[in-house]
Amino acid sequence: MQFVIITDGNSTLGMGHVYQSLTLAETLLNVKDINPAITFITKSDKPIVDLIDKKGFKVIYLQNDDLIFNKLKELKPDRIIFDKLDVSPDLAKNIKEKLGIKLIIFTNLTEANNFADVTVMAGMGSDFKNIYEKNTANSNMQFWGPKYWLLRPEFYTYKAKPFTSTINKIMLIFGGSDQANLSSFVLDELMKMDKKFHINIILGAAFTHHNKLNEIIEKNAQSTCSVEITKNLVKVAETMYANDLVFVSPGLSFFEAISVSTPVLCFHQNEFQENAWKGHIKTYDKNETSLIPNLINTNKFIFHDEEYISCMEIGKGISEIINEILK
Repeated sequence: MQFVIITDGNSTLGMGHVYQSLTLAETLLNVKDINPAITFITKSDKPIVDLIDKKGFKVIYLQNDDLIFNKLKELKPDRIIFDKLDVSPDLAKNIKEKLGIKLIIFTNLTEANNFADVTVMAGMGSDFKNIYEKNTANSNMQFWGPKYWLLRPEFYTYKAKPFTSTINKIMLIFGGSDQANLSSFVLDELMKMDKKFHINIILGAAFTHHNKLNEIIEKNAQSTCSVEITKNLVKVAETMYANDLVFVSPGLSFFEAISVSTPVLCFHQNEFQENAWKGHIKTYDKNETSLIPNLINTNKFIFHDEEYISCMEIGKGISEIINEILK
């Protein structure tokens, strides 16, 4: 069975769509008896192309939707999968009406969803409630809610661990680009505390704030904290599990950390993230990093065993999505 996965990422868009698409591709490779051939298409620049290529997948760079449609017409895959916020409604319509290929769309905010056979909106739109239903207007199957995040297989292997009120190891993971440079703002507050934290900063492929981050480390050279910087971390689940606290932004990393039972503090990158999570999950602004010492000293974290978190069934619906894609 042939699949084409279309996704984009950069320092503005973030990298969540690219990483989720790679997880989907790796999951499809492990499905028995379908012998998947997977091709990625992206409009993104060389770092994204290289990232996908290094994961072992064929990737094609195309600059616009006309070129993408022509390539799809040439490839004639069995399934076309988008994972991006801004899927063109015209492109989706042409795929359905002119190519007649089953169309699956993840995490999209345009009317292109109206032309999809399957839509998945794990991170928005349902007030964090899990919904699996057929759309009566267009008969497409819809997945909503945290149950339908695509977690890498290793995230399902960790058993819940007891919380230790003494925080020693802290992980900062603010996405592939960290648009607001939360890594630097949060690190500054942590290093100013009179603590001996070991701070592991995870930087993604599209991170561009290296100079500012280095300035913070130099400014706090007398800090009792130790700092480790890791780029393009592979063993994400293992590292999250090994830490006592994880700082994240709203999105997949939040749910990954919660899924391995590590407490979380969440700082939003922008107004969109703030508004999407407001009233449901507590997030902070980069101008509120001065609150960090008190939050740590009083253990004001988000925990995996809080009732409203447990009800989310994070990542437990992946088999439902795969079954619907393959139908």
